[in-house]
Amino acid sequence: MPLFQNSRLSVLTAALAAGLLAACSSDAPSTAPGFVSPEMLAAAEATHQQALRGVDEREQTFTARFELREDGTAVDGTTGLTWMRCTVGQAWQGGVCAGESTLMSWDKAQKAGEEMVFAGHADWRLPTRDELAGLIYCSSGMRRAPDPDGVPGSCEGGFRAPTLLVTVFPNAPAHKYWSATPDERYRFAAWGVSFYNGATGIGTHTDYVNVRLVRGTATPAPRQ
Repeated sequence: MPLFQNSRLSVLTAALAAGLLAACSSDAPSTAPGFVSPEMLAAAEATHQQALRGVDEREQTFTARFELREDGTAVDGTTGLTWMRCTVGQAWQGGVCAGESTLMSWDKAQKAGEEMVFAGHADWRLPTRDELAGLIYCSSGMRRAPDPDGVPGSCEGGFRAPTLLVTVFPNAPAHKYWSATPDERYRFAAWGVSFYNGATGIGTHTDYVNVRLVRGTATPAPRQ
């Protein structure tokens, strides 16, 4: 899956095609987790265990900032935010995320947050751009400097994808995720983060990508 477009001109020229896609894809798939067979769960557990074998001391240090709960949520002790450990569409079972994530347009992603009831809470929402970018973890320890507007840079060097803490967010798709932050210039575009390489950019509202929900009010997260 391609990265979010960092060029506003690219987004503008894609608007017509995006409008045509919107006409064909006005209804997003269900946000409810699909059926997870024992075989799918076993595969998810095996994939997660393999990922854990690559976790080093540095990653363990960053992971320690999260309180990992058995209800499928993780509380960030630095920002105070509570995150869903699975992407929308995946099922939290046996301490891992199993099944396929649900790809959504930006409007459907916001609605999914409004309608979500999970872990006893109904106040889930799309994270802001900066909240979502605060989850980026570059296993290489190398990252591009923020641009002049303060947009975080992507990971560099021999980093692992997804660019997330695998203990906190097991079996996360290494692709694009929506944020709630609209683009300040074009009303048909919004910000997102690619957890393939940690890039932050904008996409048209009709792009169908992944969604991770959050609840609470954040304090600024440190750059990683």
